[in-house]
Amino acid sequence: MTQSDYERYVEDLARKRAPFVAVAEQLLADDKFDQAEQTIKSVDSSLYAEREIACMYRRQLERLVAGGTSEGNRQRVEAVFHRALEWSLRAYPEPHTEVEAQEYDKGRRAERAQLVSILGYEP
Repeated sequence: MTQSDYERYVEDLARKRAPFVAVAEQLLADDKFDQAEQTIKSVDSSLYAEREIACMYRRQLERLVAGGTSEGNRQRVEAVFHRALEWSLRAYPEPHTEVEAQEYDKGRRAERAQLVSILGYEP
């Protein structure tokens, strides 16, 4: 597969997912986490779908934090944080070399740091 073939493949996956992401975003806003995830996974089971789910949770976390975190919604916000973290950490392929393993570990630490930065603390 040439680079342009690969790029077309990734773009095709993104186009295929796009209408389902919109549906999943609404499900997530209604706290239907499993259904939101399954909506995306039903059309794309690739690592790109996992990355999309992680990004969807991050966007929801940003919206919730922008709306203000209080004792009344802390449990909901932290649930979204934990799902965002879970999907962010799993959206990496299996490493084939020690260098890949180190890079993926570095990426996972950066993902966690970004989410903690959004939330303002680590639950």
